Amino acid sequence: MRTVTIILAFITCMLCHSEVRAQCKSFVKSDCQPKLSPYIHDGNYNAIIMNEGEEAEIYKTIFAGQRYRMMICIDGSLPDAEFVVSDINRNILFDNRKENKTPQWDFKANTSQQIKITIRIPKSGSASKTESELVFGCVGILFGLLDK
Repeated sequence: MRTVTIILAFITCMLCHSEVRAQCKSFVKSDCQPKLSPYIHDGNYNAIIMNEGEEAEIYKTIFAGQRYRMMICIDGSLPDAEFVVSDINRNILFDNRKENKTPQWDFKANTSQQIKITIRIPKSGSASKTESELVFGCVGILFGLLDK
């Protein structure tokens, strides 16, 4: 009987997690995508549930001559995201901490290359928060292209 209870608890937890991820993707589609305008969304929805203090990385291939808008979109429960964009050789191309934590970056790719975006959600308030006190929420990363 105990094994069945553990299995049911695990399945319930997985279903809840899937529902939260689906809600996050829905948030990114409805609340974030329109903010890319006048850039055209590239069709990829990168959405993740993050806690304060967590860091995530995403890789993206960009193409020479294209104009891009990269946007980080977070739900209202999290503090402003910090993000750094670097090339494959770890040269920093953009750091939003130097730009008043702006949530977007408009740029033209001079060369085709792979870039790495490192996103960090800083802890708000007390640095000594316990795991249960940390706030979590949805973080979306969207790319748009400017029609030439």
